[in-house]
Amino acid sequence: MPNALRLALQQMTSDPAIRRVLWVSFAATIALVLTLPALVGWGLSFVHIANWSWVDTTLDVLGGVAVLALGILLFPAIVGLVAGLFLDDVAAAVEARHYPTLPPPRRQRIGEIVWGSARFFLALVAFNLVAVGIVLVVPGVNLLVFWLVNGYLLGREYFELVAARRVEPAAARALWRERQGRFIAAGLVLAAILLVPVVNLVVPVLGAAFMTHVFHRAVGAAPGGVATRRMAG
Repeated sequence: MPNALRLALQQMTSDPAIRRVLWVSFAATIALVLTLPALVGWGLSFVHIANWSWVDTTLDVLGGVAVLALGILLFPAIVGLVAGLFLDDVAAAVEARHYPTLPPPRRQRIGEIVWGSARFFLALVAFNLVAVGIVLVVPGVNLLVFWLVNGYLLGREYFELVAARRVEPAAARALWRERQGRFIAAGLVLAAILLVPVVNLVVPVLGAAFMTHVFHRAVGAAPGGVATRRMAG
């Protein structure tokens, strides 16, 4: 796994295709977090609850601040959402460089792609809200809760997104049951990076590249394109 992370980091900094996705992902995540409060504030400006302008202005500002705080709180969920948009480009670049003899990826149905991304985004939101509740009830365990919850979810999501390119859903579920410890460990690595300010913005791209290596090694493909186990699908 350390070698898989090393290969992902090296390609992320040297491959123009991945660097391009990195900058687009970076800009999209920041724009989403910063734009939502502005949109909420603009929407609230049309709502007049009180007869005093200063009260309405205060409510508008507080609404924007609340949405910004929620966006920061749910940053892992937003990261996961952005990652899903650019995964194919990153995974394709990793496979082209390190696994060139693989067959073309399977064609995914639109409904499968949309449902998978929406389901995971909602799961991330729900689990992070639960994690926040635990932190408020049991102070001092916030980092541990954050790491464990997001480690599991990131491992599961990146696995499913990468696996969907290569195997049918049933085969992906079977592989998860068989090797989930490896994929969760990879998710914990990514969750640890999420704890580092600014650096955590590379997680969407790094996670896709890293999990592509972890997945192919789990199914028996070595760097260079030599497959030692037949993939389903």
